[in-house]
Amino acid sequence: MSPRALPAIEAGATGYLLKEAPREELFRAVEAAAQGQAVLSPTVATRLMGQLRHPAADLLSEREIEVLRLIAKGATNRRAAEQLFISQATVKTHLLHVYAKLGVNDRAAAVAAAFAQGYLTL
Repeated sequence: MSPRALPAIEAGATGYLLKEAPREELFRAVEAAAQGQAVLSPTVATRLMGQLRHPAADLLSEREIEVLRLIAKGATNRRAAEQLFISQATVKTHLLHVYAKLGVNDRAAAVAAAFAQGYLTL
């Protein structure tokens, strides 16, 4: 799920679809939204429900934020490990936890989501 779904809904979006949504689903969603109905793709709805049921589990730990901060500055796993005095495997584990908590699949998306959700600032 996009890390922007919940903020978009909180800001007043009537619905949220993934870009992979079939054309027919998009047309139905536009019609439903025009009638005042809320529209969420099943994938987004499932993930939002999970986030709402377990919000504390989705908070990033201080160490995960430290790793992300270094990654955002361009550090490799090796460099982050050296700076934090941990192994590269531990850095990778922290990143995997971050990906799961933020609902992303790679470093760039994790950094973008962390900025969007306020975990990182300029």
